[in-house]
Amino acid sequence: MIIYDFIYSFLAAFFFSFLFNAPRRSILLTATIAGIGYTVFIIFRDGFNNPLLGYFIGTLIMALLSEIAARFLKMAATTFITIAILPLVPGLGLYLTMQYWVQNNYQVTVQTGTQTMLAIGAMAMAIAVNSLLVKFYLRFRHSS
Repeated sequence: MIIYDFIYSFLAAFFFSFLFNAPRRSILLTATIAGIGYTVFIIFRDGFNNPLLGYFIGTLIMALLSEIAARFLKMAATTFITIAILPLVPGLGLYLTMQYWVQNNYQVTVQTGTQTMLAIGAMAMAIAVNSLLVKFYLRFRHSS
């Protein structure tokens, strides 16, 4: 169920915040951003049967909410996105890629590794697109 996905990603980000010594006033907001972003990822992954679209849109939502939270709490957006994105990182894909490589199963290694790298690329692209959109918005807002 989707509510469990929200809760699990919320708790993961919540406890990672303590592990990374995040500022106390950012912890609940960071965990909420992680929960929302991961839920969006699940909706797009399952609803459109497209994991890459899920990674892109989920990360884009997380990055956008991180920028908003950064303005609201007067902190760096990196404080929020670094921890919030952790539940979305395709760690299983990275692990399986290495496992198949060690087992000399090179065809599956390439297949799994390619999917994992595409997911990571989609996440990086979403963060870059968000950064550009925020810069354009701020420049447009200050010029008018």
